[in-house]
Amino acid sequence: MLSDSDSVTPTRPTPGGVMKITAVRITPAGIPITMPLLHSWGVHPGFGRIIVEIDTDEGITGLGECSLSPSRAQEEVLKAFVPLLIGEDPFNIERIKVKLAAPFYVRMFGNTITTGFAAVEFALLDITGKALGVPVYTLLGGKMKDHVNFSGYVFYPAGYDEWERTDAALIDHVRALVEEKGFTSVKFKCGVFHPNKEIATFRHIREAFPELPIRMDPNSIWSVATAVRVARKLVELDPEYLEDPTWGMAGMARVKRMSPNIPLASNMAVFGYEDIAPGLLLDAVDVILADIHWYGGLRGVRELAKLCETLGLDCGMHSGTEFGISMAAMLHVNASISSMSHQADSHYHYLTDDVITEPFTFSEGAISVPDAPGLGVELDQDKLARYHELYEMVIGAASAMETISGGALAVKPRF
Repeated sequence: MLSDSDSVTPTRPTPGGVMKITAVRITPAGIPITMPLLHSWGVHPGFGRIIVEIDTDEGITGLGECSLSPSRAQEEVLKAFVPLLIGEDPFNIERIKVKLAAPFYVRMFGNTITTGFAAVEFALLDITGKALGVPVYTLLGGKMKDHVNFSGYVFYPAGYDEWERTDAALIDHVRALVEEKGFTSVKFKCGVFHPNKEIATFRHIREAFPELPIRMDPNSIWSVATAVRVARKLVELDPEYLEDPTWGMAGMARVKRMSPNIPLASNMAVFGYEDIAPGLLLDAVDVILADIHWYGGLRGVRELAKLCETLGLDCGMHSGTEFGISMAAMLHVNASISSMSHQADSHYHYLTDDVITEPFTFSEGAISVPDAPGLGVELDQDKLARYHELYEMVIGAASAMETISGGALAVKPRF
């Protein structure tokens, strides 16, 4: 495998030279986080991802990553891709996309195909960049910025026996993110306590940080009536936006009609390309949150950003508990887009480690865009093996356990 410092001799331009994919490795892994995080569907005890490695006959390996899914369905989709990838030219990304994730298959068999292809696309772009000796952002049109600013997720921490103490701990955590990491925007994950208490928490953040842009996201757990009531009370507290307060485009549109003075954002009601037109027609959303996995990769996110710009919709970027490979992919595509109107979301600050050799660090709430060929990151095989073993151990124990979130919702713990 090539490191960031290795010199890369372009192999593709050689007349008659056609690179071939020779092997694909798929490895799920789980990494502990700094503290358990409460959200509306349960609790995050750690973060888990699937790492994809694609080898070529030129000795270049590309790295990809995507989210896990219940019942290990995402792993099975990626395994099904392997025989279809062997022998393909990694430069032929569009051909491979049609082969693996044609619209028919995506519509019939779900988003796991799109998400799986995204991990493959990252690896193919990584290979292409390394072969040509250029960063991935060059393949996407060039770099518009040297660093990407992030909005730090803040969760209610688990382990406290009453809201007052949990609320105080969350405010302390926001202060640490602002003072130590330099975040200039935060996203408050809620839907855990009674909405009145969560409005109070939002007010406490605003009182502590009068100028800080604050997003609020209950992951669609509220009814329309509750969402409207919360939205109306939030207006005076100047939220950046309210994200997915209720389920579905019809519900979002009703919330927007009854509380028009607060922007609504979505990555759940408006989840993919097929949702853009009905979302626009229903006037259900103001900010589309792109996800590099759910929109099928970096090229798909660039297309989405152009579509949002054309339709007069704001565009931001969703975070889904990324490890370093997906974070690198986020950095490259974000740096290549001039119309990304909101700071990208981030879970990354909760990780205690990473599977790449040099984990990313925040400076004033931002991460520098890698300039090395490809994605600019290298896999640490020892760490990958260690966190794969941890993941398998946790998943094996999870079937006998349950975790209570917010005193109400029982779910099986999983990365």
